[in-house]
Amino acid sequence: MDIVCHAFPAWDGNYMKSTVELMKAIAAQGNRVLYVDYAYTWTDFFKSILGKGHASWRRMLGIQPRLRNGIIHGNTSDKLQILTLLPVLPSNFLKSPFLYEAVNHLNAFFIARQIRKAMVTLGLKDPTVVNAFNPAFGLPMAGKLGEKKLVYYCYDEISAASWAKRHGASMEERFVLKCDAVMVSSEGLKLKQEARHPHVFVVKNGVDYDLFSAGLPTDRFRKLLQRSPEEKIVGYLGSIDDRLDFDLLEALFKKVEAAPVRFVFVGRVQNEAIRVRLEAFPNVLLTGAFAPAELPDLVACMDVCLIPFVKNEFTAGIYPLKINEYLALGKPVVSTDFAFLSEFSGVAYITRTPQAFEDAMLQALYVNEKTNQPEIEQRKAFASQNSWDERARQFLAICHQNQG
Repeated sequence: MDIVCHAFPAWDGNYMKSTVELMKAIAAQGNRVLYVDYAYTWTDFFKSILGKGHASWRRMLGIQPRLRNGIIHGNTSDKLQILTLLPVLPSNFLKSPFLYEAVNHLNAFFIARQIRKAMVTLGLKDPTVVNAFNPAFGLPMAGKLGEKKLVYYCYDEISAASWAKRHGASMEERFVLKCDAVMVSSEGLKLKQEARHPHVFVVKNGVDYDLFSAGLPTDRFRKLLQRSPEEKIVGYLGSIDDRLDFDLLEALFKKVEAAPVRFVFVGRVQNEAIRVRLEAFPNVLLTGAFAPAELPDLVACMDVCLIPFVKNEFTAGIYPLKINEYLALGKPVVSTDFAFLSEFSGVAYITRTPQAFEDAMLQALYVNEKTNQPEIEQRKAFASQNSWDERARQFLAICHQNQG
């Protein structure tokens, strides 16, 4: 199958992205994939030139090749091609729906030309176009790439995304009607999209099992995370933002403040207010973000892994990417019941109250790993069934349905 994935997520970056991992797995199974990278604006372009941004402005201008081979399992592959677009006009700041759509239509015109040129270069014809959480461009580009099938890949609640609060929900609602199928990453998102479209399918987030299961607690990361060898590590992996239940966390910090326990948060901190709130506690460490290849060794140093999300309309649509990453290393996982997580009830602590969350964390923290080896192996086995390779097979099977 030939797939053009018009993605919202940038290909490069220092955290795992479901769209990137899914497209890697699809290409690894012999399909040709053109990944259209995040459309950086001219604002991003000039910030990068001034050293205030991380986008590759040389690649945007074609000083470096704008079309390049991707890397799968450490090797470059001609099955996976990544297209860097010329900068686009910024539009999210516009309050007027009319002006917003006018700018996006202009941007889409030039984006479509660049994609078609890349398709000719690569010999791609009649592709399946997968729009990954990018309805602002998906709507004006529907039918413009000669696609035999148009699929919307929705992995989050768009109305809760900070960049899409003004126009995202409206654009998504209209774009879905132009699609042949909608793929979502959770049961919560399925409930929402089923009210709009007759063909909605769930393809949940997966895990690079080979990468994560090989993680080792290296001395480098032990020294980073622990103040002393006796200290237990309770860890969280992912963006540190308003999805977290900070009241719950602060109660935990205080509960064990006299014990040799340290709470470690690995990921990007959304804003300074969150940073200040967390760093007020001496038993909390914010490490910042790390490259995806380093995450398994970081998780391997953790004794217990948390998913302390608040329970609301936004989190109800989440299938947490991190849960299978934790389980691939056999780690005990303690989570709130923020979404449909019943499938994990046998391999993780899914808790309904703050007290239950606290009790589960303490129980998991002091369990004897030697006597608990069967449960560790059970967690690993569960994660192995949720690999990105398996998710890619599910995704492709759905794309093949009613093809053409």
